[in-house]
Amino acid sequence: MKASFERRRIIALAALVCVAAGSAAGLTTGLVSCTPVEKQVEARPLSATEAQRLAGMRARNFEDARVGIRATLGKPGADIKLAGWVDWRRPLVYLAATAPTPGPDDGLLQAVPGVIATRPGRADGGLPPETPPAKEWRVRPSTATAAQPAPIDSFVALLFAIAAEKPDHADLLARSDSRWLGTDRIADLPVDVLLGPALPPQPKPTATPTAKPPAPTATASASAQPVGPASPTPGPNSLAAMGGAVRYWLDGDARLHRFEALLGKDLPVKVDLTREKRPELVAIDAFGGRTTKPRQVNDAEAEALALMRQRNRAAGGGQITLTVPMLPAGTMLANGWLDWRQTVAYIGAYDMDKTDERVLMRANRTGVTVRNDGFEAGKLPPLPPTSGDWQTIPWSARGDELGGLDLDLLLNEALAVSGTGRDDVDALKQVALWLRKDTLAGGPVNVFEIAKGADVGGARGAARIRYWMDRTGVVRRLELRTRMGAFAQLDITPGDVPTLSRPR
Repeated sequence: MKASFERRRIIALAALVCVAAGSAAGLTTGLVSCTPVEKQVEARPLSATEAQRLAGMRARNFEDARVGIRATLGKPGADIKLAGWVDWRRPLVYLAATAPTPGPDDGLLQAVPGVIATRPGRADGGLPPETPPAKEWRVRPSTATAAQPAPIDSFVALLFAIAAEKPDHADLLARSDSRWLGTDRIADLPVDVLLGPALPPQPKPTATPTAKPPAPTATASASAQPVGPASPTPGPNSLAAMGGAVRYWLDGDARLHRFEALLGKDLPVKVDLTREKRPELVAIDAFGGRTTKPRQVNDAEAEALALMRQRNRAAGGGQITLTVPMLPAGTMLANGWLDWRQTVAYIGAYDMDKTDERVLMRANRTGVTVRNDGFEAGKLPPLPPTSGDWQTIPWSARGDELGGLDLDLLLNEALAVSGTGRDDVDALKQVALWLRKDTLAGGPVNVFEIAKGADVGGARGAARIRYWMDRTGVVRRLELRTRMGAFAQLDITPGDVPTLSRPR
């Protein structure tokens, strides 16, 4: 997958349509739920120095990388408390949400641009555990661009938008409707309170000369007149044209200490940033786990990868479990077996939250044979396979308008990493990367990626499939970047494999 960090940043910024239109007036005088600035003065345009400081804010945030988050979302008495951290360089958000009374609004949240994962339950002390729980995460696309976005999704989109690798254009900010609102103190530190845009202002694209169109006829002119009033369009210097208005508390070094916004009508958010405790964030499996440090494989690692398919075949296979985030929202779970010698996989797959949606699947090199139901969710599929209405489908007939199904891609790769031949060591040195050391099922593993097809030429560490190899050179996990933008996993526990006979 060729998506780089910068591309994900652009996607996140383009998706931010969450800050309430027309909120600049309310933010100029202060939000109902927020502490007013220390000294109420008349707002004025930014000076050149203030514009430079505001322009440097996003780059300063990116430079700081990780900060603590303490936020309130909503009106007093009904507001949700949010606490945790954001890592702008990765990028990753990790928060605990605490409602006024225990209930369904409590829980843990992790997010990357465009994707949200939640886990129900009230966090002890209001902060998320530094090592996130492994199970029970629900993964879904962000609704920040929807007609009625979830407030928490809008907040996360705004949080990602206030950091960038490069400064904003100070000259565009100076000409915009950004304003100096006054001074304040945070933790005895003097700050300026500035009204600015949620998204960086963008310079106008350079116009390219075009052929002069022919003069319209009278009839054409008349027919081109609009019917009814024209739709209002924000002016190019308005904050509404830059994602909406946000109040920023900035110190003299352009470091952000607080910000406030309206995410919708009567939906204020107030956020304080802290820099005392900034742990390295551990992502859940759906977001790739621990941080990677990609490098080219060394000679010994390339040799191990060249022998990987032979060693997998010698190991024989074992039980497998799959976790696959699915579009439009939801997670598919599966249990079964993988036989590397016969090149066959047999699983029972079901929806995590709709356990009545179950399917048995037997996969080989040519395709899959499937039937609905026939097993109990969470249990291994029956042996021999339940007789009934099985349907055989070649791989070429599966997929949809977006391409191959994530589940199919995982199963195909699981079957493909077994063989009798040795792969080319020199070729692997060119396309394989070591990503990190990790642990799986209590044992050490090395995590690799091998670029192929569309991956070649993409960002380091961003290939579609990762291989978790134990010290014997056998694959213990396959990890797939799904079409949603999250990761799916197929875990292999080596052991005896029963005969995976054809369904009747």
